[in-house]
Amino acid sequence: MSGIMYERIPEADHAVYNRHAAARRAAFHIASTELRPQRTLAIIDGRTIAREHLSRGLLSNGLGLRMATYSSVEDIETYEAEAFSVILLCVGDSRFMDNSIVLEIGALVRRFPKVPVIVQAELCGLQQILGVLQQGARGYLPGNAGISVCVEAISMALAGGVFVAAENLNDIQRIFGARRHQSKRLEMFTRREHQVIDVLRQGKANKTIAYALGLAPNTVKVHMRNILRKVRATNRAEAIYKINALFEEIS
Repeated sequence: MSGIMYERIPEADHAVYNRHAAARRAAFHIASTELRPQRTLAIIDGRTIAREHLSRGLLSNGLGLRMATYSSVEDIETYEAEAFSVILLCVGDSRFMDNSIVLEIGALVRRFPKVPVIVQAELCGLQQILGVLQQGARGYLPGNAGISVCVEAISMALAGGVFVAAENLNDIQRIFGARRHQSKRLEMFTRREHQVIDVLRQGKANKTIAYALGLAPNTVKVHMRNILRKVRATNRAEAIYKINALFEEIS
């Protein structure tokens, strides 16, 4: 690899370090390497000092991976997917302004479909996090995350999970919950019933609804009966109250 490689070397036990012990350890190292090839974490960060500091910090905290550092996504595009076990992409805030980085993350995920990609960025708005996760990234770290949090995120991604910082998790769960709720709501009514409901929520009478939608008054009455039944309401006022609660948007 053209990137800079780092690997933690255990300190020797000088009390037992002799020629025979060294030979035994060397033989064990060779055997274990053949059984389980060393996995590699690719760190992509345009800031030289930051990426070197992060790689050494992860090594010293016993992550158990080799480190390969790169300055840009382009630097790793020529490698085979087997070259990396996980990719950590560190992004500056300015990259999110024109959405280019989100598209780049999507391309990176498609280029290495079996390699989990984790993104670290100072900007932690919900839209940025959701955009990154929707592109297939397996984690989103805030820029001030400590080494232990990075280790946790990388370990979770390697285990097949998705990591999101605790301070963002509740908001994300709320948004996904609302989307499921919205999907259920859309399935509950027909397209025409949705049109009737849009006018009904304005407090309009059946004749006004019929005129606005170009329907016969009797047709509107049929739709109204179906809507009342679906929301389990006995009259228009109760129906409007329940529908408004059902259609309530996230603030």
